[in-house]
Amino acid sequence: MKKLKKRFIIPAVVFILGMCALIGAIYVVGKSQEQQNRTNAKLNAMTYTERIYGELMEGIGVTDSLKQVVISGDGNINRFYDIAANMMDDSIQSIQIAPNGVVSEIYPEESNESSKIDLINDSDRGEISRYARDNDTVIMQGPLELKQGGYGIAVRNPVYLEDESGQEFFWGFTIVIIRVPEIFSDSVKSLSDFGYQYCLSKTGSPWEEAYEVVDCSGGSISAPVSYTFEIGGSVWKLEVMPQNGWVDKSYLYSIFGGGLLIVLLLTG
Repeated sequence: MKKLKKRFIIPAVVFILGMCALIGAIYVVGKSQEQQNRTNAKLNAMTYTERIYGELMEGIGVTDSLKQVVISGDGNINRFYDIAANMMDDSIQSIQIAPNGVVSEIYPEESNESSKIDLINDSDRGEISRYARDNDTVIMQGPLELKQGGYGIAVRNPVYLEDESGQEFFWGFTIVIIRVPEIFSDSVKSLSDFGYQYCLSKTGSPWEEAYEVVDCSGGSISAPVSYTFEIGGSVWKLEVMPQNGWVDKSYLYSIFGGGLLIVLLLTG
């Protein structure tokens, strides 16, 4: 009877210890894999955040160039439509100027006539436009649904001139409406090609903390890594995670299968 017990006790002990060792090994491998994937994702988030920042700066650069035209012309812009036409690209929906905060010229004008509004006193745009004017800072508002289809972000750059006594006064805004996600399409496409899900969001204004989604890939994002940056009076946040999750389950299943075979052989 004792010999019979030994014949079952020893294999049982070997099996239990073997399974404990196998589960421990899988846990360590899984954690190591997750940590490595998170490190890689963080580096990619930093890299593509810098690219997205640069692409958004190109939109601000259009308003800066137009601003210099206004300043050099002492508040007058000759041949606005020719200048704006040379600045257009596929990611820009329209270019505008707003003397005294009132949009007076838009390129292209066709289908954009309804955008000729008083930004300072508008119910939806007034508060953030006054903030840009009073703080002499570029602001980005949106994403806004465009009447022409799709979404865009309004970049408003306040312009100040000097009067005869050398005192600065508010001239108005130079404005560009950039299309999203077209403005950073190359960056988000690269993220998808590298096997990442992503979500790009921004705060609505300089005084808000809640984020609103600008662009997101399909599928839910669980425990992503994120990277933030500030531009246009808003905080932007890029969140990324691997499309197949932080751990390659098929790899862990293969380890489990091989380990289980070894444990069974030892038990036998």
